[in-house]
Amino acid sequence: MQNSETTGKQRISMGLPVRTREDSTVSQQASRRAWTVVLFAFVAIDGAIIQARGALVPVFKDVFPVTESQLGLVTPVGTVGFVLAMLIFGTASGRIDIKRFLVISVAATIGSVLLLGLSPTYLLLLVFFGIRSFSTGIFRSLDRSVLSHLYPNSRARVMSLHTMVWAIGATIGPLVVTVVMWEFSWRVTYLVLAIALVPILVALWRLDRPESLEEERSLELDDVKVLLREPPIYGMAIALVFVGSMESVFFNWLPYYAEGLFSENVANLTLSIYLAAYVPGRLTFSYLAERYRFTDVLVGVGVVLVVTMYAALVLASGPGLLALIFVIGFFISGLFPTLISMGIESKPSFTGPVNVVANVSAQTGFFIAPATVGVIAEATTIGTAMLLQIGLAIALVVIVIGLKLGPLAGQSVPDRG
Repeated sequence: MQNSETTGKQRISMGLPVRTREDSTVSQQASRRAWTVVLFAFVAIDGAIIQARGALVPVFKDVFPVTESQLGLVTPVGTVGFVLAMLIFGTASGRIDIKRFLVISVAATIGSVLLLGLSPTYLLLLVFFGIRSFSTGIFRSLDRSVLSHLYPNSRARVMSLHTMVWAIGATIGPLVVTVVMWEFSWRVTYLVLAIALVPILVALWRLDRPESLEEERSLELDDVKVLLREPPIYGMAIALVFVGSMESVFFNWLPYYAEGLFSENVANLTLSIYLAAYVPGRLTFSYLAERYRFTDVLVGVGVVLVVTMYAALVLASGPGLLALIFVIGFFISGLFPTLISMGIESKPSFTGPVNVVANVSAQTGFFIAPATVGVIAEATTIGTAMLLQIGLAIALVVIVIGLKLGPLAGQSVPDRG
């Protein structure tokens, strides 16, 4: 106490303000809010960029002479870049200067998004999609590590809100495409999205690195073995392959599928309808994730998806189909945040590595499923190819029921503060 008082007197004699514990707490809270705003803002723009791509798939077919199989490469190529960034940076989250690489990521994303709008050929477009995904992947491999340490007592809720903000941006992405193309070329879409990232880069540059990140651990080979022996983590990984498959098929093919069922204007809105459901869906699941066992939530959602997928893709048409698309989006939106929260809660000091395992698993589905649908669609019809979604939903239900009755049978509702 004497040292503290002496220090205070010395600061007063020097004409400097005296820092109190309350001042430090206020400063930490302000820093946490600023970091949260920046991380959430970037993930929102990321969602817009990704879903603008989905809305532009029919345009790419008109602009570039490509087949449906070649169109199906858009998502897998992006997946390669994203996963590579995850494996390089996410596994090293405890060894690198996280803030520095977040800044590099945003700057590189701005440059690569501008390149997308300048693509003269489909081949270069695919290359730039890969570069853009790698650039963004650096940020996305590290952002959950920051959030996990900023909010140690409410990880599940914050992760769900984080993915909800992504959904807001994702919903806006196709709308940006529609508005831009009323007056301009599709290429202007990427100029608009690049400009939107500039304030985020400036704000991030000015932030100080959170002290709590000193507790973050990197991923070593032995850690991989330990992590993958944990039932919540290997269960999360297996389930996310199927979740990523279902999501990526809708992201990549829903507008194209809808073109055969609706007018062009309505078809362009189907992806926005699907993604709009992610916002209330993820807000709802941020609540459920803190009050119910993860496995109970997952089983319930899986069963609902099997029923609604069948109704939408086999039975429904017209307005009924649009309503079912919204319902599917609402329920499917809760799967990724619930599963990743299940994994992180089991090993909170390994947030970065768990994030890598989760994203690599989901991106495996992103790599395989859209391309598979493209091949099936070229051999048959897009309607037949979309039936793959029902099989994926059934497989997910089998997996989560197996987890609930097997290795996670004793899972209780954790104290998440």
